[in-house]
This record gives sequence, structure tokens and C-alpha cells, in this order.
Amino acid sequence: MCGPDGASLRCRVCGAVDEIVADEVPSMAGYGEDTCTRCTRCGSVETTDPIFGWRAKPATWPPAPEHDQP
Repeated sequence: MCGPDGASLRCRVCGAVDEIVADEVPSMAGYGEDTCTRCTRCGSVETTDPIFGWRAKPATWPPAPEHDQP
């Protein structure tokens, strides 16, 4: 997700604009806060924390088509 200085947030995987859910929670390290952002369109997730820094878990895009099982 990107969008410095209050600009619109854009997903780096699917390009969705302003379809981002962000949350801050107390850090699992015991100090500071962890931040998690998730794209509601494709499901990609980015997290940051004081110890490990930034991590991304991109979702497959475009999503695989669903096949009907016989």
C-alpha cells in the first residue's frame, strides 16, 4: 500500500485506490505499535513492526478462476 502525506492509498498488487483497511495494535515485541494494512479488493497484506520492519504478503492477482467440481 502506498500513499505518503495523506494521499490516496493504492494497493501495489491490484492497483485499487482507497480500498485499504489499516489498523494499529500494541506491538508483539512489547513496545511501540504494529501496523497492518489489507487490500479489501485482492487481499494483499503489509505489516510493520519495531523489530522486523516492513513485510508484505501479496495475494495472487488476478485471482485464479474458480472451477466447478463435478
